[in-house]
Amino acid sequence: MEEQRRFAILAAVQAGVGGLTALGVAALYLLAPATLQNSGFAQVMAALGLVTALYYLSGHQFLKRRYLRASLLVLSGLSGVNLLIVLASTGGLDSPFYGFWLLVIAASGLFGATPPAVALGATGLGAGLAWWGQGLSLQYLSAHAGQALVTIAAWGLAQWINLGARRTKQDKQAVSALSGELGAERLRAQVLMSSIADGVIVIDRSNQIQLLNRAAQEMTGWDAESVQNVDYHLVLPLTAADGKPLAPADDPFQQSWAANASIVRNDLVMTTSGGNQRTLSISVSPIYNGDQSIAGAIAVFRDISKDKEVERQRSEFVSTASHEMRTPVAAIEGYISLALNPKVATVDDRAKEYLNKAHQNTQHLGELFRDLLSVTKVEQGQLARNLAPVNLGQLVEDVVRDMQFSAEKKKLTLTFAPAGAGLGGDKTVMPLYYVRADQERIREVLMNLVDNALKYTPEGGVTVGIVGDERTVNVSVRDTGPGISPENIPHLFQKFYRVDSSATRTIGGTGLGLYLCRAVIELHGGRIWAESTPGQGSTFYFNLPRLPASQAEPTPAATVAPAQPVATPAVNPAAPVPAAAPAPAQPTAGPAQPAAAAAYIAPAIPPGGGK
Repeated sequence: MEEQRRFAILAAVQAGVGGLTALGVAALYLLAPATLQNSGFAQVMAALGLVTALYYLSGHQFLKRRYLRASLLVLSGLSGVNLLIVLASTGGLDSPFYGFWLLVIAASGLFGATPPAVALGATGLGAGLAWWGQGLSLQYLSAHAGQALVTIAAWGLAQWINLGARRTKQDKQAVSALSGELGAERLRAQVLMSSIADGVIVIDRSNQIQLLNRAAQEMTGWDAESVQNVDYHLVLPLTAADGKPLAPADDPFQQSWAANASIVRNDLVMTTSGGNQRTLSISVSPIYNGDQSIAGAIAVFRDISKDKEVERQRSEFVSTASHEMRTPVAAIEGYISLALNPKVATVDDRAKEYLNKAHQNTQHLGELFRDLLSVTKVEQGQLARNLAPVNLGQLVEDVVRDMQFSAEKKKLTLTFAPAGAGLGGDKTVMPLYYVRADQERIREVLMNLVDNALKYTPEGGVTVGIVGDERTVNVSVRDTGPGISPENIPHLFQKFYRVDSSATRTIGGTGLGLYLCRAVIELHGGRIWAESTPGQGSTFYFNLPRLPASQAEPTPAATVAPAQPVATPAVNPAAPVPAAAPAPAQPTAGPAQPAAAAAYIAPAIPPGGGK
């Protein structure tokens, strides 16, 4: 646009000069014809000036829309010829109008490299003819050397102007192309943001809204223009599920910035501009500057109020159905047990086999209903907890003892190997690991993990370990089974998920045990995870916050109990007993126990104890 405006001004100036030249010559003919020394040159000048003006008024106006540069070149050519005639008639290189010709040479650089070269050539041709007319006199050359140098300088200026014009044109083309790309990207981004069904909100580091897409406007009840640069707390007021305001540490945006990672929450409630409440599933991720500093955050959220209601109704149905069906299943199991009791009934061996299978399946069905009820309580937040200080080391040892019979039936070893325990005669001295927990819930978790390890271990054994530092206590259950593939590990603690392989299809289960384990551990403020290498077994870990020694219940004086077995060897006495594996390294395991922690004296672990 700027180039077109410059060319339009240049064309108008040339046309005006041409018209004034024609008018001036005509006026001299009429008023003072004696002043015209060469009437032939004057007539040609007037004719060219008139042609220039008429061309500008007619052809140029038609051609400038599509061929502005070419039309301007024609005008410049007419003006240049006219000026050459003026120079020729007024002394050539010595003409007082020669400065105008130098301006023409410099300005011709706007049309490329060729016009300045043509103008320079025409100048050289005229100078050469003039020198020929002077008899090739060296004095003429020395007298006009200055004009020659100035003319060459004007040509150099024209080349510089041409180079600058080309660069400017290239820069403008690049800017135009980039603007087009940015415009296309902006258009695509707008279309994408408008077509997303989920709400999207972008805020800067000062919590002010920079973008609100159409779905977010519909969900919040606010329009994008009115909330621009408004604090997002006013547009997206979030509360907990119980209606309590969020503390700054619980705000998903603040959590995302603090963790420098994406945060996903499904338990927040938003109040719209109309006062309606919607349960949201929201994912917040930080936005970074070029130097990787945090510039803001982007949140994608959707209304899951209907999903939550359907989930609540489903949970109520499962809870009611499970509760109502437990009674008839318990009755069936009781009658089958009576039928299997030889003091109550007499059945033949075939019928007894059928009854045993029916009894096992009714027990499995009862476990399923019990797990379903527990899942419902977890999802509704009704899982009862009787929190009290619990010696987790003692609890783990008790569970290992209780599960010895299950290990013996499969001819496996079940070993309790606490880290940091020392042997002294027939006694095992182990630090006290107190946690605040519901003892029965943690017992269920331990029994579930040990039972799973025994079920999925065809040979070898299971090692249960415990280790702790000043903040946490970690429990591990390691088996020598077939292991778990990496793609299955992230899904192990999902509801109804079971690893599908030839080694696990024949093993029964509901797919709810690990889900309930995770729910119980997280309810106690801990974490549960698994590590496995296919072919080398698996290790399941969980940790719980350790209770400071000052908050634990007073520990009575330790007494020495008789030596009792904890590890069960293989049934074949001649077979070698696998060495107890060392306790696995825990992520949060720390240094030696604090001096304030007391010691627990557990029964010794003999190499081949009985039941």
